[in-house]
Amino acid sequence: MPTNPMNEFIPREIDSPEIKSVLDHISSLIEEVVNYGSHVFKWGIDSIKLNYEDVPAFLMYRNIFELIDSISVLLRYSCVEPCNILLRSLFESFLNYNYLFEKDFKSKGMDFLIWSRYKEILSHRRFDPKDDLYLQYEKKKAKDVIAKYVPSRTIPDIAGRIDTLKKFLELPSCKDSYAEYERIKSTKRKPPKHWYNMRNGPNNLCQLADLLGFPAQYEILYRSWSDLVHGTDILKDKFSIEGPEVASFSPLRLPSEAPSVALLAITFGLRAIMTLTSQYMPEKAKENAEWYRKEIEDSYSNLNNIKIVVV
Repeated sequence: MPTNPMNEFIPREIDSPEIKSVLDHISSLIEEVVNYGSHVFKWGIDSIKLNYEDVPAFLMYRNIFELIDSISVLLRYSCVEPCNILLRSLFESFLNYNYLFEKDFKSKGMDFLIWSRYKEILSHRRFDPKDDLYLQYEKKKAKDVIAKYVPSRTIPDIAGRIDTLKKFLELPSCKDSYAEYERIKSTKRKPPKHWYNMRNGPNNLCQLADLLGFPAQYEILYRSWSDLVHGTDILKDKFSIEGPEVASFSPLRLPSEAPSVALLAITFGLRAIMTLTSQYMPEKAKENAEWYRKEIEDSYSNLNNIKIVVV
């Protein structure tokens, strides 16, 4: 027989019609941005003959909106705190996306593809029994208290798959970025950790945020979200001592921060739409502005004024 939840710990039903109405409104507002963003994606694809250097822009855009869409689903059901983990990933994706559209767009697009392909090759090598990386991984797996009981994964024709991945690096359009990757690897005796390290780019996400004009958001948002991601932010607003013998824990699914989460998610989405439009179809800027005024502006501007009080 299925176990019923302890309602004081996990209140899955939203008892307050007012709170449910607010969460539905917030979620629907985010969905509207995602829905419109899907049209912008198609307009962009349809506006060009897609080349390799364009692929990262659309993949990053897609990733941004997949995260935003996930946030809209969680907020509707009052799963607010886990959204901060998604917001952290969203902010990081947003920075990568914006850096791509800085100068030398085509070179950066190929840099990303080369860096990604190398990572994919490295991952595949761990499953090739003839590769040293396979043996290193198996030794680590044998020491892992959980993984050691999981059967090793077998990938058919792994050597052939790796060769296919390597052939991409030999394409004429990859020549410049391939040479840059190899230059860094030989100079620093290790490959670039991030794709944006190439061509003397930022060393880390903090420097990337500063370069793009988001240093405060990095300090206030990204660093504070790090504790949540790493599982160390477990005390804040979740536990209180009310007397010498009385302690209280907050339940799951508290909705209080839903408006601020939505504000950030929508802001990143709107900026992503503007950036893609500017790069590929500037003629759609007026249509974007009309949609924003009609469907988004009032509710978006009012998010700061929404207060959800849990009694």
